[in-house]
Amino acid sequence: MVMLTLVQASLFFLAAALPYAIAAGFRTIGSSGCAVQMVFLPPNTSTAVFLDNYHPNYGGPGVNLITGAPSAISYVYDGSSESVFGVEYDLQTNALRKLRPQSNTFCSAGSFYRDGTLVNIAGAEPDASAGVGDGFDRYRTYAPGPCELGCTQDWNEQARTLQSRRWYPSPQTLVDGNVVVVGGANAGGLVYNEAAINVPTYEKIYQDNRAPPAPATLPILDFAEDENDDPGKSYNLYPILHLLPNKEVSNRIFTAAGNRAVVWDYDADKQWKALPDIPKQPRTFPSTATSVLLPLRAPDYSATVLLCGGSSGDKPDPKALNDCYHIDPHADSPTWEPTDDLPNGPQTLSDGVLLPDGTVLIINGARKGSGGGFMADEPVYQPVIYDHLKPAGQRFTTMASSNVPRMYHSTAILLATGEVLVSGSNPAVGYSASGDVPDNWPDFSNNGSPAFLKQQQGRDSHFPTEYRVEIFSPPYMDSPFRPQITFHPNQIKYGEKFSVSAAVPSGTDGSSTLLVLMNPGFHTHAVGMGMRMVTMEFSAVGNNFEVTAPRDASVMQPGVYLLFLVTGGIPSGGVWVQLWS
Repeated sequence: MVMLTLVQASLFFLAAALPYAIAAGFRTIGSSGCAVQMVFLPPNTSTAVFLDNYHPNYGGPGVNLITGAPSAISYVYDGSSESVFGVEYDLQTNALRKLRPQSNTFCSAGSFYRDGTLVNIAGAEPDASAGVGDGFDRYRTYAPGPCELGCTQDWNEQARTLQSRRWYPSPQTLVDGNVVVVGGANAGGLVYNEAAINVPTYEKIYQDNRAPPAPATLPILDFAEDENDDPGKSYNLYPILHLLPNKEVSNRIFTAAGNRAVVWDYDADKQWKALPDIPKQPRTFPSTATSVLLPLRAPDYSATVLLCGGSSGDKPDPKALNDCYHIDPHADSPTWEPTDDLPNGPQTLSDGVLLPDGTVLIINGARKGSGGGFMADEPVYQPVIYDHLKPAGQRFTTMASSNVPRMYHSTAILLATGEVLVSGSNPAVGYSASGDVPDNWPDFSNNGSPAFLKQQQGRDSHFPTEYRVEIFSPPYMDSPFRPQITFHPNQIKYGEKFSVSAAVPSGTDGSSTLLVLMNPGFHTHAVGMGMRMVTMEFSAVGNNFEVTAPRDASVMQPGVYLLFLVTGGIPSGGVWVQLWS
């Protein structure tokens, strides 16, 4: 991969060098083209990529950015009547560029290879009339930047297929920079999993396209036909995955599905450590809780997993939850410890976004119901920020409100500016101008049979397909001046020292300085796949920093990440660097 020169980098991220006076809160910046079910940032670009499933879209030019009314013109690929379901969004100009996946990306997943290439995994049913292929066993890649004359890359369908058909799987980048794909179902058209279509295995995919080993069974994903109506077992889609630091540099991954959790060794194909069941309720889809691996701080890189909200296993009416817990998987006797409850009431389907100051933004979602089409109501308009370093009882702060409902199929992701890109919302799954519940409400089918759940969106509630794109500015954006990284390397190696120079506002408290690497992740269905933050040790002489890169690939997998300098709680703009061995 071609790397940015220092001159290119400083020009490319010019915005990070300027004074900031952007008020904390929301502002609308454009329209998304397609409904945003998935989002990621291609490294070394100033773009975000949006993905949807294949259906009509009206999110191109003409969207009313005040009311949210869609364009009157169908957004289609040039020279055809096929609807656009992939878009590159230019973060500097708000312009759209149409992207064309060759197979259906509906409810797929994403992770990054070591060079910053995004691999988008699995999908759903084909649409032969539109030339959209079967996505269940496919994976496709998207190249990183830099893009010297503007980005022109598009989705590259891989010739090799997955060994199992998967819908709603979760991936994780491994310590060697390849990817493991975990769980899912082998059919679509469902809210909760069933034993007949459950895929209780994981498999690896390799960037060099070599043949992988056969899939291996993950016991916590497995359940029997008579357990279909047990939410602790069948609510196992989009399992939670967090690679844990370990001195053996092994692929030991915190893994949770339903109400079960374990540290699994994906090298040895066996349990490394048993963990207690998640308290009270299942916390994976459709009971999707907010799960974040809190910042890993040098030199010990202690791992703490935060879990907030989600939905209960109540049938037929799941209830959104307000409780939060954290666990140290490396403790001698790990336990789920309660932390502060969500301050504004229950939240389900809320995105967790790590911010460069080490806090967690919890945004989007609903206060009633669960995941799935028409399965939620009462939008969450006010995000909150969680600070694990504050005393118990003081960890949450409520932010300013948006007026855009961000329900099922919403997304949020950290940007290089330190702001958060917010987009999506489409409870209807396909395009809906009205957002009304379907005629058969509140009943629906799950895998072709009557579901034991009822749809939770009210008959009088309306959540149309949402195309407005917002920026959320955290409170640190109110600072009139921010630090600016003026020199940095393009590549860094594990455990080695590297130099960073910065312009730091006068009067800044240097004792609170942080240098951090961040993976913004791939976000879908309120799951931040691969999202990660690591603080690094450093020494400073004036505004010149000698920084020690993360210890090894279990702390931060090989990849291309955003480097931030944080002083007095105020982050610089981020710059892309490649971490490798």
